[in-house]
Amino acid sequence: MSRLKKALRNRWGAYSLAAISGVVAYLTLTHLSAVLAWLSHVAQIVSPIIIGVIIAYLIDLVVVFFENKVFKKISRPRFRYVLSVVVSIFLVLLALGLFFWLVLPEMLASITHFISNAQNYTSIVEENLDKLDQYAAGYNIQLHATKWTSNLYAQTDKWIAEFTQNLSRAMNTVLSVWNILLNAFIGVILAVYFLAGKKRLFSGIDHFRRALLTEEQYQKHTEFLRRSNAIFSKYISYTILEAIGVGIVNAIFMLIAGLPNVVLISVIVGVTNILPTFGPIAGCIMGAFVLLLENPMYAVIFVIFTCVLQTIDGYVVKPHLFGDSLGVPAVISLISIIIGGKIFGPIGILISIPFTAVMAILYRESLIPWLEKRKKERERAEAKEKEKEAAAAKE
Repeated sequence: MSRLKKALRNRWGAYSLAAISGVVAYLTLTHLSAVLAWLSHVAQIVSPIIIGVIIAYLIDLVVVFFENKVFKKISRPRFRYVLSVVVSIFLVLLALGLFFWLVLPEMLASITHFISNAQNYTSIVEENLDKLDQYAAGYNIQLHATKWTSNLYAQTDKWIAEFTQNLSRAMNTVLSVWNILLNAFIGVILAVYFLAGKKRLFSGIDHFRRALLTEEQYQKHTEFLRRSNAIFSKYISYTILEAIGVGIVNAIFMLIAGLPNVVLISVIVGVTNILPTFGPIAGCIMGAFVLLLENPMYAVIFVIFTCVLQTIDGYVVKPHLFGDSLGVPAVISLISIIIGGKIFGPIGILISIPFTAVMAILYRESLIPWLEKRKKERERAEAKEKEKEAAAAKE
């Protein structure tokens, strides 16, 4: 480390490092698709570990709550932690059990109803398109909307034929689903082990940091990790709670308004609301599509309500929950969501904003001060050189 610092103090060392960084950045940008594909491949290999860490982190949010709030009067730290882990895992399993017992059957019933009424939906779509053609013809506009369905049917039949003929593609789909389930199962087992050995694991990491860093660096690093954990835990926990709340409010409204497929659409709205920016839009489109096939007026009511709900959520609820703790510009957030989703899928979309917020802390509090310090050192060195040149010229 000292050799690197010494080399960077030298002008040619700094220029060499800058040139190498520029070449690496240029090659990365010119071969961005290959780099993203490589990162995606690496992510697939380590996905069970990533899933395990994420599950352990999510459960640990509940563990910390029980350890610091509910069981704080228990004097034995080890027993308090083990009890918190056991209760947290039990509650998570209970929530999943209730979901599979109460919510999943209703979802399957809605899906079955949706599929069984496919022919009726086709008739409704064709009838509405025919009305649209007649309305456009009144203004001398040849819309030919009824041809849209025939083209759609032809394209669908073509896709089905290609899919049934290409058995390898079907097998790949089955294997992909199996790999997802297998990775999730392995991730759950790893999560339990992570939680069981959390104290020992963190203790080992802490000893390593103390051996590697000076006391001042150790304190700064610890503070940075604390702030990063606060950002991630706050963002993820509030996002999940907010998504559950949005799904429940949506279900209540649909029950009051007498709209069909309440459970299916409310689950879709709640799950998609976890994903920032694009999630609420996708949930609104999918829900409106399901209701459109039932009755176009249902879709209109749903879209209006979703716009009102998302406006309240975006301008009232989220600012109250998150405040200015993230401090990430909208454009940077959008870019991070796209890149995170491209590399890690839905998980990448979920953690992209808090990860970008952590990177913003590093940029503001580490990179910028370091660059300013380097600039001052360079200006002082240049001033000394000018003084030496002036003194030499006088002699």
